[in-house]
Amino acid sequence: MFKNFGWIVEAKLNAGELENFKAVMNSQVNRALTEVGTKNYQYYLSDAGDVLVYERFANADASHEHIENWDAHAERWMAAAAPTRMLHLGDLPDDVRERHAALDPLWLKPFGGFAREEAQGSAITDAGNTTFENFGWIVEAKLNPGQLDNFKAVMESQVARALTEEGTLNYQYYLSDAGDILVYERFKDLESSHIHIQNWDDHAERWIAAATPTRMVHLGDLPQELRDKHAALSPLLLKPLGGFAK
Repeated sequence: MFKNFGWIVEAKLNAGELENFKAVMNSQVNRALTEVGTKNYQYYLSDAGDVLVYERFANADASHEHIENWDAHAERWMAAAAPTRMLHLGDLPDDVRERHAALDPLWLKPFGGFAREEAQGSAITDAGNTTFENFGWIVEAKLNPGQLDNFKAVMESQVARALTEEGTLNYQYYLSDAGDILVYERFKDLESSHIHIQNWDDHAERWIAAATPTRMVHLGDLPQELRDKHAALSPLLLKPLGGFAK
């Protein structure tokens, strides 16, 4: 099991606002780099203007410091992009939950898995701005009725095997009280992802019997050979735009 304190924000870029959005994002990222407790602040963008922001913090105090960063940039951000969805990831206190109440965030709590913390860093400085590399995806699903124990069993089998996959850096399962599932997966490189896909292939029948996949998001500049592996779920492709992982 792992601990997590953070969230995902999704949005749609407003027409003609890409450069303004990048400017406010870079200002936020530069400030976030000074926030000791902000561990991940990663912006992704699709070719069609879909935005995803993955944010992770050391603790509640660190999240409050980062929320002040948001408050200082909110007006410019909202002029450039329209928020569409928010997910809370972790056992977040009431004051943080209430802070985001306007977006009615779906609350998903850690259910199983791990993060290799020593492998988190991937920042790249480009023309004075900070961006990052990423190789992974998010899978969302809905727990089938009466299948919690079976789903937990197949998840635990997958996690135990993934722990032997040195290139699997994050393999984290979240579950809401209503049976919403989110799996966050990150890999060292292409070869590592293919090793992990074999793990999935060996568990797929049991997994699908216990939960119904509803959505998949590819995170990173993934090659077509890998995109084709997941074609049945028509994954949305989001590429790194700016930010960092510490």
